[in-house]
Amino acid sequence: MTKTTGTAKGKAQVKRVGKPRVTVHSPVADREAIGGQDGGKVTEEVTEEAQEVTAIAATDQAPENTQEDKAAQIVTGPLTFRVKAADINPIPVPGLDGAKVLNCFARVTEIPESLDNWMETNPRVPNRTQKGILSGPVIKGIMSTLLNDPTMMGLKNQGIYLSVESVNHYKGDIVIHLTDRSIHGIVNGGHTYAAIRDAIETTGEEAARSLERAYVPLHILTGIPAGVMADIAEGLNRNKQVDDSSLANLQGRFRPIQEAMVGEPGARSIAYHQGAQGEVDISDVLVFLEMFNQERFDQTKHPSYLYSRVKSAQEFYLKDLDAKPSPITLLVPHLPEILRLSDLIRRETPAAAKRQGFEFGRMKTGKTAKRAKSTQQVALPFLGESMSYRVPDGWLYPMLASFRANVKWDLARGKFQWLVPLNDLVPKVIDRLVGVCISEHKFGGQKPDRVGKADSAYSQCYDKVQLYLLGADKVLAAGATAQEAA
Repeated sequence: MTKTTGTAKGKAQVKRVGKPRVTVHSPVADREAIGGQDGGKVTEEVTEEAQEVTAIAATDQAPENTQEDKAAQIVTGPLTFRVKAADINPIPVPGLDGAKVLNCFARVTEIPESLDNWMETNPRVPNRTQKGILSGPVIKGIMSTLLNDPTMMGLKNQGIYLSVESVNHYKGDIVIHLTDRSIHGIVNGGHTYAAIRDAIETTGEEAARSLERAYVPLHILTGIPAGVMADIAEGLNRNKQVDDSSLANLQGRFRPIQEAMVGEPGARSIAYHQGAQGEVDISDVLVFLEMFNQERFDQTKHPSYLYSRVKSAQEFYLKDLDAKPSPITLLVPHLPEILRLSDLIRRETPAAAKRQGFEFGRMKTGKTAKRAKSTQQVALPFLGESMSYRVPDGWLYPMLASFRANVKWDLARGKFQWLVPLNDLVPKVIDRLVGVCISEHKFGGQKPDRVGKADSAYSQCYDKVQLYLLGADKVLAAGATAQEAA
């Protein structure tokens, strides 16, 4: 049981008796519980002073703790906060019993800074400079709306997606409760949240008053199974990437890629904007391109995080496009070869796996127990072929990135050169690369996504290619020496 009491300063204190739990109280007679496992039932009365609470850090410590203890509790304990919302729209999720999405608008000044500690569910972390300043075109756009056109924030922003334990709606207020950082927190909209907090904390008094007119859409997820939260977060963030790509395409930023692909196999298979025809999204193309950027990745730093942070690849591309000298001028002319390489790896992987006793048809795909199915409809557009099995991206990414070891790179001199022709190199190393993926796949609980996120998979694959190339160099050198001696 939890008692909420008023104090002389008009603050509410939470004291726990028995099992740790948070209950938010209201004098409203007709209370409506609309989420959470226990329904958030309100059983006790509250003083007028306690009604003024806008955020409560729920902890297992007594209220007489020191300020340092209280700060630590906010970081480590559950979180309950209150925002005003005249109307809230709960929508059940079909197929998921008890799961709901609740939509409302919240004043940006009521979004608590305590959510800083609830970002583990979000794969897209806002960029900051060395001085801690938020950066990037997304942040700049949100800040511009907040400060220059605050009343349009609710329409121009997609909002914050928040996974929570429970939500209670009282006339004019909603109370949101989070308990587990592994599944609760900001699932999508981290850039929006960061921009809001930055605007609140850094603007002057006049600008701060204008923020009172800014509202942000809140999309609150309750009753979502823990096992699918990572998939939801990744899917929401990939959808945002599609929107960003559409804007970049409209601005002509993909023109170098489009020109490089003219007349190449698979050119029409690339979808450059939302709604475009094509089975290969431009976001995937940008990831493949950045895998070979040796200004950013080398033999010790690998692009493993691009698997779950696809957005980063576009940010890198746009930044590199404007750089002087530009890495894009070296990478884009070789894009058709990189895309053919991706399909070549896909084509050869099932056979290489079978040679090592791993049956692709028995492979579990994604995060479910479904088996990979044999089908003749998996296209390899950049080879103009098709294959029977779909190779998961979690396997493809570390294998494709490893061929960065086969590039002689010199940006200052404008040099990008394959050390060994790709058609010759792939058959020599494919078994070794697939062997790494099989090992990581088994170690990762038979989940391909874990392979794609594991830095160890990228470093091992890179080492396999590099070791082969070093051995090939020795063979070539020995052959040359023998010819000279003859």
